[in-house]
Amino acid sequence: MATTNMVEKKVSIRLTGGHSFSWTAIEAKAEEVELLTHRTLLVPELMYTTEGTASSFAAAGMPLTGDDQVLAIHTNRGIMALIALERDEMKRLTEHFGEKMRYTTPLLRAVGNIEPTIWIFDAEDLIYIKVYDPKLQMAEVIRVADEADRELLMERLVDACDPKRYTLRLELEKSDKRRTKFYKSYFKKTVCE
Repeated sequence: MATTNMVEKKVSIRLTGGHSFSWTAIEAKAEEVELLTHRTLLVPELMYTTEGTASSFAAAGMPLTGDDQVLAIHTNRGIMALIALERDEMKRLTEHFGEKMRYTTPLLRAVGNIEPTIWIFDAEDLIYIKVYDPKLQMAEVIRVADEADRELLMERLVDACDPKRYTLRLELEKSDKRRTKFYKSYFKKTVCE
């Protein structure tokens, strides 16, 4: 699935590994492409080496296959994102957007505060999570199949992060009052963005 945001000229593309995605809604003049996939890692820029990429994915439980390519997204903030793509996905992105397109991931979105914070971007079947206390402690993408998975994830998160101490900053891919209420039931200090 592909969606486009005309105001910011940012395109979000959901990559599902092996499934084709539609280009019909994609604006050719997009300035940035946000890739939605669970096969995403954040790593310290100073420690990044091309040779260490495969072991980083393996350590995260996502070993690369011979058909995978890794897109390295550099920032000037001390961290970078690594996104594993199938060769065909990378080829189609390059053919459509060219070699110089700027790519990003929700894990690189700025949160903007230093108090104990949990940032969640709920993209339906993908949950992007970053924990700050006061610096970044954890960043991860979790796949969820249903509401039971989402509940288990939140129970584990509450066990690890005291909900009385942390503020939840919540973004939803699609506006959903029921889902907002679900998150607020775990964290009383919730800011919807």
